[in-house]
Amino acid sequence: MAHELTIRADGRAEFAYTGAAAWHGLGQELPAGAPLETWRTAAGMDWTIRRSVARFFADEDTRADCFELCEVPGETVLFRSDTRAPLGIVSPDYEIVQPAQVLEFFRDLVAQHGMTLESAGTLFGGRRFFALAKLGEQTIVGADRVGGYLLLCTSADGTMATEARQTTVRVVCNNTLRLARSEAGGAVAPVKLNHRQAFCDRRIKDQLGLSRDNFARGIAHAQELARIKVSNLAAADFVRRLLRPTEAAKDPAAQAAAIIAAASAGAPAAPAKPQRAPRGEAAILELFASSAMGGTLAGAEGTAWGLVNAVTEYVDHHATARSADHRRSSAWFGDGDALKLRALELAPSLA
Repeated sequence: MAHELTIRADGRAEFAYTGAAAWHGLGQELPAGAPLETWRTAAGMDWTIRRSVARFFADEDTRADCFELCEVPGETVLFRSDTRAPLGIVSPDYEIVQPAQVLEFFRDLVAQHGMTLESAGTLFGGRRFFALAKLGEQTIVGADRVGGYLLLCTSADGTMATEARQTTVRVVCNNTLRLARSEAGGAVAPVKLNHRQAFCDRRIKDQLGLSRDNFARGIAHAQELARIKVSNLAAADFVRRLLRPTEAAKDPAAQAAAIIAAASAGAPAAPAKPQRAPRGEAAILELFASSAMGGTLAGAEGTAWGLVNAVTEYVDHHATARSADHRRSSAWFGDGDALKLRALELAPSLA
């Protein structure tokens, strides 16, 4: 199975974890409550990002002694302090976030707010790095439990901003979802700081509103969905609307009026074109009907909550992707995350 974890020359993955399964069987397992200094070493985040002027050799002649070292104006190179491996070419005002800062972000949350660091590591040779901490667990219905988490990640090559987000993981299947809800009722938006701003953990925590209330509101929302019964026919309509929102948004009355107008003008009726099912539709419906992990649990079988989890399982575990890590990236930050959130917001309409 493909992965993008950074692997050092000695074969050690820059990844550490506790209380969860290893990533592709890689990484160093730590005991619960290990100090951050231990995490930093075990996760391979014990190096710093350094900066240098970008230079290149200009070959003005075919002779080997005619190379001139030139600078690239307005560009700097970020590189690892341990291996000197380049990470990215960025502007001189690019604000660096160090791997140690990502771990340090969680120090007071672990010490004072009861959170537990669960995993940390680097990807793509160190160009991205992250840490994930658990807030706690709550029950939806019966044995169906959901854990609340805080994820902090950033890049050293300009491909993504520093981002903190509240997320949830369903214990029975490891499906991820931005279930946390704000006081206004919507999903808690991630906090993003671009690399033109200096990293400030206090600002991130204040904007994110690190509160167990957000998690509790999300659990209450899921419990409401667990009370909504959904037939297979309603599920099929929901999934089609979810995967093809522009098609679902068409006004049926306007379409009927257009057909009537064409008939009045003597124009022949256009034959209906068969619609190809959107990618993922059959897989999601199969998961909802029978095969989803935890799909037969009370509160999930035949409910809106079960249908949302069919979508999240498809995105997290089955959607077509170049590799498992590309699927994970989409599920956390990309189109997959957007699809899961749209399913969560659309699900109350099933009532």
